Amino acid sequence: MQNQPSQAREVKFCRLNLAPEFPVELMQGDKWYSPYQAITMVHFHNCLQVGYCYEGQGYSLIDGVLYPYCTETVSLIPAKALHFCTSQRNVVSRWKWLYLDPIGLLPRMSHGQEQALMAVLYGKTPVPCTVTGGEAPQMVEIVRCMIRELEERGKGYKDAVRGLGQAFVAVLLRMARAGMQQEERPGAGARGNNLQIIAPAIEHISMCYMEPLTVPQLAELCHISPTHLRRMFQKIMECSPLDYLQLTRMEAACALLMHTDTSVLEVGSRAGFATPTSFTRQFKKAFGMTPGKWRARMMGAEIE
Repeated sequence: MQNQPSQAREVKFCRLNLAPEFPVELMQGDKWYSPYQAITMVHFHNCLQVGYCYEGQGYSLIDGVLYPYCTETVSLIPAKALHFCTSQRNVVSRWKWLYLDPIGLLPRMSHGQEQALMAVLYGKTPVPCTVTGGEAPQMVEIVRCMIRELEERGKGYKDAVRGLGQAFVAVLLRMARAGMQQEERPGAGARGNNLQIIAPAIEHISMCYMEPLTVPQLAELCHISPTHLRRMFQKIMECSPLDYLQLTRMEAACALLMHTDTSVLEVGSRAGFATPTSFTRQFKKAFGMTPGKWRARMMGAEIE
């Protein structure tokens, strides 16, 4: 089920300049994590992106569809697919990312294999966007081994990565031939389906958090009752719809405080808080200090 955003998001093209002789790059480290945050920007690449989540849980938005993920999930994101990754509330998800051009990595493909792979790489032939070890153990193990080789860079690691790349392509094409669809995967089950049901509400909050929003409005977008929406939000997001809205507004306020010189009064208004008093009260409840004091402390920490 495609869930179109209610407003246009910011879209960024993140080009990867992969080395022609060895077109694969590993991105890792502390900066490659996904905190809880609203989906206000999506991006795309010029190559296949393969992610391995080694800690956390949340969901990925890939070409307008929400996919849940957890620890040891592998994501397979075709070139030019708009995507974004975010965590559940109070969770930080840590990832390692492979960016690769399998055709450049494995130049000795047959014409038929190359054509089939091109269709997968550019999203014409569907494969699951996320898989776990229980669903596709070979794929998960191959990705883990490729990451390990690129981390350690031992003698002959490029040959090892090319060999693993051959296995990766074989499994990827097998998955494509089998016609595996995300909603049909064993174990995708109720949580994935339920996430799709409340996705319009999540989308709307992400784009319109600065406006007055009510649970009945959000429920209407999902074509369910307000009671059902509250129940599903609590089960999936571990908070109520209004708590999620408040968290999204607070995140927006923190970003404005950190990265702009907008006045505290204006920050509260732009983040969707009804009055300066309610903004200050909610901020102190969340962070134990006023927005102004939090900004001063964060700016001081940056200078240090």
